[in-house]
Amino acid sequence: MTNTTSGKPGRATDEFLRHILSRQKCLIVDRASQFDPRGLPSAEQLAETVAFAPQDGSIWLCGQRMMLLQGAAFGAIRRELIEALGIDKARGLLTRIGWQAGARDAAQVSEQWPDGDHASLYSAGPRLHMLEGMVNVEVVRFEIDSGIGHFYSEFLWHNSLEAEQHIATYGLSNEPACWMEIGYASGYASSLLGRLVVFREQECRATGKHACRIIGKPAEEWEDLDADLAHLDAGDFLSRSTYTAGLETELAELPEMPDEPSMVGVSAAFVAATQLLERVAPTQATVLLTGESGVGKELFARTLHQASPRRNTPLVALNCATLPESLVEAELFGVERGAFTGAERSRPGRFERASGGTLFLDEIGTLSLSAQSKILRALQEGEIERVGGTTPIRVDVRVIAATNVDLRREVAEGRFREDLFYRLNVFPIHLPPLRERREDIPLLMSYFLRKFSARHGRQLAGISARLVNALLTYDFPGNIRELQNLIERGVIAAGDGEVMDVFHLSEGGTSPVSPPVGLTAEGRLSAPPEMTGRRSSTPATPERSYEVSRGASDEAPELASLLAFVSGREQALGTSLEEIERLLVQLALERSGGNITAAAQMLGMSRAQVSYRLKGK
Repeated sequence: MTNTTSGKPGRATDEFLRHILSRQKCLIVDRASQFDPRGLPSAEQLAETVAFAPQDGSIWLCGQRMMLLQGAAFGAIRRELIEALGIDKARGLLTRIGWQAGARDAAQVSEQWPDGDHASLYSAGPRLHMLEGMVNVEVVRFEIDSGIGHFYSEFLWHNSLEAEQHIATYGLSNEPACWMEIGYASGYASSLLGRLVVFREQECRATGKHACRIIGKPAEEWEDLDADLAHLDAGDFLSRSTYTAGLETELAELPEMPDEPSMVGVSAAFVAATQLLERVAPTQATVLLTGESGVGKELFARTLHQASPRRNTPLVALNCATLPESLVEAELFGVERGAFTGAERSRPGRFERASGGTLFLDEIGTLSLSAQSKILRALQEGEIERVGGTTPIRVDVRVIAATNVDLRREVAEGRFREDLFYRLNVFPIHLPPLRERREDIPLLMSYFLRKFSARHGRQLAGISARLVNALLTYDFPGNIRELQNLIERGVIAAGDGEVMDVFHLSEGGTSPVSPPVGLTAEGRLSAPPEMTGRRSSTPATPERSYEVSRGASDEAPELASLLAFVSGREQALGTSLEEIERLLVQLALERSGGNITAAAQMLGMSRAQVSYRLKGK
């Protein structure tokens, strides 16, 4: 082994460190690749996509909100469906529900691991199905050749929840009973491969077999397909005739986001707001947008204008909070030449410039009572007068106002005119904060990643599951604007080919977000000991404490023994013990997202000891 002269360890030393650190699962992760050497998302990587947010009542898997449901409750739902609809219709309904779940998982896996090929991404499906608690999957035979369109898959399903509940309710059956699970397998494979793949259950535990045996093949390779198609949600594939043509399409992906500003979201709160926007857009009604700072009120206003009959007319925006009192009237209504010192020429105000179009008044709650009264008159009379002018000017303006304060409270406290409030509050639309539309966070992250990667000329490998989970459980006081800034910071901090992680978002060495409660590869709950930077609207209470696995602290004795092993071997390693400790500290900080306390517990040190080594860098 060679010594170094630059103060950095040699390659051999670095490999030695990597070797001993590879034994510390909580300390070092190869962020250069999201796959193992065969290209497969590992069980540990899939487990890392699980996040629990007990304070919000949310569970996340691969960026999708999940729920825990008792197996007996699922069995009761299944029984009610069979008794209400009959066995054939109930089977079709449950199979289509499974199809939708599988198709959604395929889209999320493709988004999470964009560099994976068909074989590697397909292998994640059975692992996800196991992680979701439905079955224990044993691979019997799996063949795929994208070049010639060959696909064959055969599994044994052990401990099937659906078969178990069927037996508990009806006893042994003459027919296979894992309907929803068959739908999941078919939906996952079809969505991922872009062609209709049909799974059939050849043997089922509900019929007395020791395990369920399923086989999946392209639809055209099965005979008597009509019975399967009657239950599957395969209309999109049938309309494209993919199952008869045998042709493949691209991997299932979430929709590409355009470069221009776009409203992105699928959450119930976001959809409700956009439906209100679509309803009011074709009218001439005044709209009041309410919501916290950073929720996207200006983007909503622009979208409303583009969806209205005035789309080809001007949209004029004014942030009322930026105007000094002395300039409000001039900005709104314009100025005649000579009206005051410095008015060397006449110029129109925002109302005139927006005539025939839309006027967007942002932060209208910051205006003085005097300015409010003048806006009220303009809205009521449909005319304005320039400062220094004597001739009324007719204006045809649709007003969209926005505020991040409660105007009703402002009215009650005498800071906002009641008559103006009712004039503006014709059609109110409340825009939800990001913490109420968490399902949209992965979509927004993907959108901003593409946007800022193109802007700054970067080519990142993606976003780590840990960062996705951290942001899914973060409260976002700055809403979408804060998320946008965080992703842009991460794009700049991460190098080409890197996966953006929590530590890339650090502010002065401390990340504003922290990894949430999640799962280890062994299925134990794991959480950082200190949620630095977490802002929660719910105060911490003893009842809200969580029992987690010992995780990193369990590794301290082994790490200490490894350091003891290194001690006295500095000459052989080509570097000093202090240098090795420094590298360990750096790697621990990366793993903890810049959280010094968490890094200290990983290393079996005190926080002061880690801080001392950081200062000595």
